[in-house]
Amino acid sequence: MKTTRNIIHKETTKLTNENNIKLLRINDHIVYNQITIANELNNYFLNTAGSISSKRTNEKEEEVSPIQNLFKYFNQPFKDISWPYTSAKEINKIIDSLTDKNSSGYDENSTKIIKISKPFIISPLINICNKMLALWYLP
Repeated sequence: MKTTRNIIHKETTKLTNENNIKLLRINDHIVYNQITIANELNNYFLNTAGSISSKRTNEKEEEVSPIQNLFKYFNQPFKDISWPYTSAKEINKIIDSLTDKNSSGYDENSTKIIKISKPFIISPLINICNKMLALWYLP
């Protein structure tokens, strides 16, 4: 939670009035009205996106599907990906590496509780991790 607050504070303090656009030149006229500036920028970006899209479709007579692009750029198959299943030793090492804190995350479990309950949760964690790996990698 503290890290989240720090990130939010860091990002929101960047928003100052110094970053606002004070004026904009539109057709050789200087405009100071913020609503007019916002509307002109909105129109510009809306029209730009439309013109880019229409140029793209005009340039390509045939639409190429994503699968066709894959075959075009990746003409060799990828090597098989494999990884070993997790073990009690690995899960133990991960749990032991957690820093002792009383604070909790979204799951409302502190690292102290996780470390205390390690003998009871390690077997289900191994099972869950290995099932995820087995489902994710289908040979």
